Amino acid sequence: MLIGELVKITGLSKDGLRYYEEMGLIHSRPRKAGTRTYRDYDDTTLDRLGLIALGKRMHFSLRDIAATLDRIVGNKTTAEERRAWLVAQIKEVDTKIADLQDVKKQLLLFAERPEKEVVDAHLKEIGMYYE
Repeated sequence: MLIGELVKITGLSKDGLRYYEEMGLIHSRPRKAGTRTYRDYDDTTLDRLGLIALGKRMHFSLRDIAATLDRIVGNKTTAEERRAWLVAQIKEVDTKIADLQDVKKQLLLFAERPEKEVVDAHLKEIGMYYE
């Protein structure tokens, strides 16, 4: 299938698909058509794009997805390896949640007292106030 077909099916942009290919997330083969050469994506590309979307939804980085996608698609990972990968991601998500809860607390404090002096005092407190 050509890149235009993938765009229609997935809603992804051509640039996004090309970026995924540069990263090794998806693969294509050259297809000659007269003097032009097109990129031909096989049917597994849709499966791979589905796994990429799931990985992104679970907040895995594209770099993390790229590092393991071929092994997962090729059934070359054990359940324990997949579990370890998921547990590590759970810890990462927990860290992000804690960080966001701290941000929320700070925003609530600033919303209660939005005066410039209050914000400046906090910036001084955390060493980020520049006079």
